[in-house]
Amino acid sequence: MADMVKRFCNTFLIEGVFLLIIGMMLLILPQMSTLALSLMISVALIFVGIYKFISSIIRRNEIEKSWLSVLIATLMIVTGAYMTVRPLFNLFVLTLGVGVYFVLEGINSMVMAFESKGILKHWWVGIVSGLLQFALAFIIFFGLPGSALYAIGILLGVNLLLSGIALISVYTGAGCPRLLKAD
Repeated sequence: MADMVKRFCNTFLIEGVFLLIIGMMLLILPQMSTLALSLMISVALIFVGIYKFISSIIRRNEIEKSWLSVLIATLMIVTGAYMTVRPLFNLFVLTLGVGVYFVLEGINSMVMAFESKGILKHWWVGIVSGLLQFALAFIIFFGLPGSALYAIGILLGVNLLLSGIALISVYTGAGCPRLLKAD
């Protein structure tokens, strides 16, 4: 593992700096980044739907009940198109999904913490993590519909920022050769 880290030192640094910059940009413009992400998802839904539609038509003789695949593909295209022309609806659904994710992750963290109570010394960290995840879900749910405008951008920005910091710390802590040496 240590050899792999040393072999890819510069990669960790470059990726870390890149994620740090992107994370800061997302945090500076959370509404714009949230809207851009939601539009990317709706456009991706359209493209996947088109691919699935064409694939279902081409393979109609090989697929049992190919009409169901065509119907699903059509629903994907229509949903993606609707979400593209109604970006606020798209933001609302996306933010609601993130809120549900935090509730489920909070439950999972707490269950794991209680299950490891006799095994791990710091089992209580899972309880704290679960409570923080519930707090995030609470902020998102009770901030709707307003939180839909910025929540995803802020959460993604913080995630990328922390990922960048983690990668840079791997670079600095792994004994990598420094790019700039002090004389």
